[in-house]
Amino acid sequence: MVRKAVLINQTLAPARETPRLAGLPVLLRAVLLACRAGIEELIIVGGDDPEPLLGRDARVHLSWGWIPVPGTGESELEALRAVAGRLDADFLLFFADSVFDSKAAAALRAAPRDAHLLLVARPADTPEELEPLGASLYLFGREVFSHLADAPPGRIASLYSRLRAEGRAAGLEVQGRLWPRTSERALLRSIHRELTHFNLKPSDGVFARFNKLVVAEPLIRLFLKAPFTPNALSLLGLAFAVGAAAAFFQGNYGWSLLGAVLAYFSAIMDHIDGMVARLKFLESEFGVWLESAVDFSSYLFIFTGLAAGLYRETGQRYHLILGALFAFATIVSFVVMSRQRRLASADNPTDYPNRIHARLEAESRNFFHWFTRKFYFLTRRAVLPYIILFFCLLDLRALLLAWVTFGANLVWILTLYNNRLFTRTPPASAEAD
Repeated sequence: MVRKAVLINQTLAPARETPRLAGLPVLLRAVLLACRAGIEELIIVGGDDPEPLLGRDARVHLSWGWIPVPGTGESELEALRAVAGRLDADFLLFFADSVFDSKAAAALRAAPRDAHLLLVARPADTPEELEPLGASLYLFGREVFSHLADAPPGRIASLYSRLRAEGRAAGLEVQGRLWPRTSERALLRSIHRELTHFNLKPSDGVFARFNKLVVAEPLIRLFLKAPFTPNALSLLGLAFAVGAAAAFFQGNYGWSLLGAVLAYFSAIMDHIDGMVARLKFLESEFGVWLESAVDFSSYLFIFTGLAAGLYRETGQRYHLILGALFAFATIVSFVVMSRQRRLASADNPTDYPNRIHARLEAESRNFFHWFTRKFYFLTRRAVLPYIILFFCLLDLRALLLAWVTFGANLVWILTLYNNRLFTRTPPASAEAD
């Protein structure tokens, strides 16, 4: 398994002024993707000193060094020669303007070279004759430096073509996503849109996809450029929920419509914080916990505010009873689901929804597992805001409160029952291993 990599930086611009993709300098994104792919040692050749960009970034979990080779912008092969005495094993090679998915790099890292000296990663839809043009990822054998002595200055693609003619190089189709090398801002904007689609969760339904790709997409672009952390965005969503609760507390039709709109914005922020975290490599176990805690707290504020507002408007105490039952169900659901998350995805909390859906689908012969799988979407923050808007527009707030109270209590009961799936067998990832 390849542990080392070389990054060729052909720009003379300061590292922090390199083009940005989804809120990050392209060079930093390439380094972070190498980290995700399992690279442990990285040599950066050419360009400006990357210390200001990489030195204090806690996300960079590999050891790295910099070789300030002049003239790197004119010859990639000259840059490769500069590391000849520092590598005694196979290595990945990519560039400061390489854009790829960590899965593609991990697949190339694990690929056997067999008799080949050089492998180039290519997506499934790329014809073989176009393999080296703009390629983002290469796997080199340690013997490559003996072939560079008589090679004229030029691009890695020219070395690939020569070695391919000798039967020493080949293209390798890899899983994951690859884009051509680029620093053009128009193409980077296009890649950003693709990355947003690429970072959707498999468990995202129609409403979640609409919210992320249509409603939230301009806000995602905005917050990627702004100095907001995903956790701060989660708390901003909670602030919208508190505002919604205050509006519902006023207890009339007009205020309830405002409350429904604020509840909608709170739910949209729930999409934004996760997408920003994934695109900026800021996922964390605490962030996953905070997002879940904010979700349940938002429900608690919004619907207890609705119950109090209905009581103020009508004077009927059963609204307060429903509100108390909803609060009880929300707190119990948070506790029960937190335990389920630990059982199902302790090794990867962000994969929790996918694993839950997969296990429920596999056990769909059981009526309760089938029911949970088919109707779970009604409780998601992607769908619930539309339900709130619908009931408030029709001024059916009392019916909305009764419906969500029944649903919240059903959720914790079914979750408690479904936990049996994860106490009998290990999580899905462990089974796959």
